[in-house]
Amino acid sequence: MKTKSSYLLDLVIFQIAWFCCVLAPLSPIPQALPVIGLVLVLIRTQFSRGLKEVLPFAIACFLLGVAGDAGLVQLGLLSFDAYPDWFGAPLWMVALWLNFGLMLRPLFTWFLDHCWRAIIGFSAGGVVAYYSGQKLGVLTLTVDIQSQLGVAAEWAIAGIILRYLHLKFPSTPQENEHA
Repeated sequence: MKTKSSYLLDLVIFQIAWFCCVLAPLSPIPQALPVIGLVLVLIRTQFSRGLKEVLPFAIACFLLGVAGDAGLVQLGLLSFDAYPDWFGAPLWMVALWLNFGLMLRPLFTWFLDHCWRAIIGFSAGGVVAYYSGQKLGVLTLTVDIQSQLGVAAEWAIAGIILRYLHLKFPSTPQENEHA
């Protein structure tokens, strides 16, 4: 069983990585910060669960992040300041999605265990996260309510896909007992 200290360590590392990614465009080292955050998450993942266990989630989040955020940019619902990107999704945001995929099981299993919790929780969490990014000045929800609905839909789809993967690839005892 996972300990409270293990959960807390995962949460702290995820939050550090989140800030490394989100604040990258505002920092004097914009390309290095997302890498630093991703390396922290990769190290934690390797020592606690092993990368093999989370690979389906990391790949799915990478694809969901690039396609979803690029789609929102192409639809004019979301914009980012100048930063290297893939089809409109900035690399710091892609790194953030990867971090989310790597830390999905230790932090968000409660949502993944039930379909409606995944849909509602990820939708609400996505909107809050993107709204926070807007307040920090790293992205713009360009059409207010439509942008928020677009982000909610993107994350609802992510919730459904990630729940499917959660059911298809059950966690191993090692994954549940990490320190």
